[in-house]
Amino acid sequence: MTDRPWLERFKYVIFGLIAIAIGAGLVFLLARRPEPTTITVIPPAPTLTPSITPVPSRTPTPGPYTVYITGAVANPETVATLDYGSRVLHALEAAGGPQTNADLERVNLAQVLEDGDQIHVPTRKPGSDDAPTPVIRVITPTPGSLVVYVTGEINKPETIANLPIGSRVQDAIDAAGGPTGNADLDRVNLSQLLNDGDMVYVPPLDGDAISTPTPNRPPLVHINSATVEELDALPGIGPSLAQAIVDYRTENGPFLNLEDLDNVPGIGPSKLEAIRDLVVFD
Repeated sequence: MTDRPWLERFKYVIFGLIAIAIGAGLVFLLARRPEPTTITVIPPAPTLTPSITPVPSRTPTPGPYTVYITGAVANPETVATLDYGSRVLHALEAAGGPQTNADLERVNLAQVLEDGDQIHVPTRKPGSDDAPTPVIRVITPTPGSLVVYVTGEINKPETIANLPIGSRVQDAIDAAGGPTGNADLDRVNLSQLLNDGDMVYVPPLDGDAISTPTPNRPPLVHINSATVEELDALPGIGPSLAQAIVDYRTENGPFLNLEDLDNVPGIGPSKLEAIRDLVVFD
């Protein structure tokens, strides 16, 4: 009988040793495995998403105004504190009302006051003491309207009229009963647009125009209808910038508010602030 090769005779022993070695290696690796690491996932901070509906900022309520009233009033040299939006007629009422010789044709009763204003009520010329006692009618403007004072050669002189936005001088005269036969309408621009607080004075044919001693501001410029010359009169607006405003208005339509003017090249925050109280949008 031929002897078998030794590898054939010991193959099961060899396989067994190899299996034992593999098993020992696995045990060794499992024993040396590091402890599992805990991973903490930190989510990113939430991103602020702008609200679809903007939250309006709080608008401070303007405080009361202090004004000084002198002249032909019941209590001259009166310092009065009045609510924001008060008019000259409210100041006269705070000073006890006008005296019988007060010349209210030279006082713009409808004008809106500003803090620190002085209102002086002049007396009538000598020889006119028989004029009727002036009557102050305190009014509250209707929302969406403007208040003007109409006097001079009209059938209802010293009229305070509430008129719709967009009214003209002609509408104010009509509200005061129309002109008298002595009215010099050649010196009155009947088509002029009115602003809140305006005074409309119709001069006589045989007299000179009067000047009002009450505080008067520069006339307001209607941005959406003003000519280049009218825009040029605004502070900081020269001829080229005035033309740019007209060109932009023609191409893009009317301006809705002061911020819209910032879209015109050449107009910045400083120019907007300079004309803020001198322009209207209608």
